[in-house]
Amino acid sequence: MLDSEALPSIVELLSDAKLSLSKRCLCGFLTAIFIGWCIARPMIRWLSLHKIVQVLRTRQQVRELAVLHGSKEDTPTMGAIIILIASIASTLIWASLNDFIMVTLSVYLACTLVGALDDLLKISRINTVGVRGWQKLALLAVIVFILFSVVPHSSRIGNILTHVNWRWFNAMFSRQAAVIIVAIFCFFVIAGTSNAVNITDGVDGLAIANIMQCLVFFMVIAFYSCGPTAGRHPLITRIAGASEMAVMCACFTGGCAVFALFNAHPASVFMGDMGSIGLGGLLAIVAILLRQHFSLLIVGIIFVVEVLSVIIQMTSKKFFKKKIFLMSPIHHHFELKGYSEPKIVGAAFAIQIFCVLAALLVILCL
Repeated sequence: MLDSEALPSIVELLSDAKLSLSKRCLCGFLTAIFIGWCIARPMIRWLSLHKIVQVLRTRQQVRELAVLHGSKEDTPTMGAIIILIASIASTLIWASLNDFIMVTLSVYLACTLVGALDDLLKISRINTVGVRGWQKLALLAVIVFILFSVVPHSSRIGNILTHVNWRWFNAMFSRQAAVIIVAIFCFFVIAGTSNAVNITDGVDGLAIANIMQCLVFFMVIAFYSCGPTAGRHPLITRIAGASEMAVMCACFTGGCAVFALFNAHPASVFMGDMGSIGLGGLLAIVAILLRQHFSLLIVGIIFVVEVLSVIIQMTSKKFFKKKIFLMSPIHHHFELKGYSEPKIVGAAFAIQIFCVLAALLVILCL
C-alpha cells in the first residue's frame, strides 16, 4: 500500500527531467486523448439525460438561421467538461505543478466558472439570456484583479506578468502606474479572447479546431522559450520553468482533439459558454505568460475576423442604417449564402493553419 511519502517520487518519475520534454508532451497529449475518449460518451449521455441541452434562438430572433439550425435542438451542451477533466488530469500526471501551471489553470477554471454560470442561467430560464455582457466583463475584471493582487508576490511570475521590456515605457511611468496599465491591458487580452472564442463558437467544430491550432503554437513557443536556443530568437523571451506550459498545452490539445470528434458536424455535443470562455481565457493567460500577446492576433486570426465582423456590422447599422453582412458574426453570413458548415470550418482551418505556420516561421527563423 502506497503512503503519502511515496507519492512525490512517483510524480517526479513521471514529470521530472528523467523523461524529456518532448516525450512528456507526447505522453500528455495521448493520455488526455485516452481519458477523454473513456469519459466522452458517458458524459454526453449524462448531459442529455439531465436535459442540459442547447437553447437556440427563435425564428423571430434569427429568421432563416433558425431553420438551418433546427436540427441542433436538444443537442447536449456544456460538453467542455470533457476537455476540462481529460486535460487537467493529464496535466497533473505529466507536468510539474510550478507557478506557471498553477496560475494558468486557476485563470482557466475561473473563466470556465463564468461560462458555466452563463450556460446554467440560459438552461434554467429556457432562453438565450444568461449572464449579461457587462456582468461577464465585471466577473473577468475580478479575475484579473485577483490575479494581479496575488501573483506579483511570486517573484518569477510576478516579474513576467507586470514587467514591460520597453525602456520608453518604464521611463514614462512609475512602477505603480505601469502595473495598473499592464493589468488593464491584460484584462482586455483575457476579456477580448474569451469573447472572441465565444462569438466564433456558432458552427459545429469551428471554435475547437482553431483553439487546437493556437494551443499547438503556444506549445512550440513554450518549448523553445526554456531551451538553450531561446536567446537566438529575438521574438521569444527566455523564461525558466515555461517548459511545463508546453506539456500543459499538449494535454489540452489532446482533450480538445477528443471533443472535436464529437463536436464535428453534425455535432453530438456543444462546448457551451463554459468551454468557449474558459478556453479563451486559457489562450489569453498562456499568451500573456509567454509574452506572446500580439502573436495571438495572428495565430488566432479567425477569432479576430469574427469579432471584427460583429463590430463592422453594428457600426454600419448604427451610422449608415445598412448591413454589410447578411448576419454577423461572419460564419452566419456564409451559412445564409448557402455554404455548408464543414466547408466554412475547412476554409477557416486552412486560413488559420497558414497564419500559425507563418508566425512560427517568422519567430523561429528571425
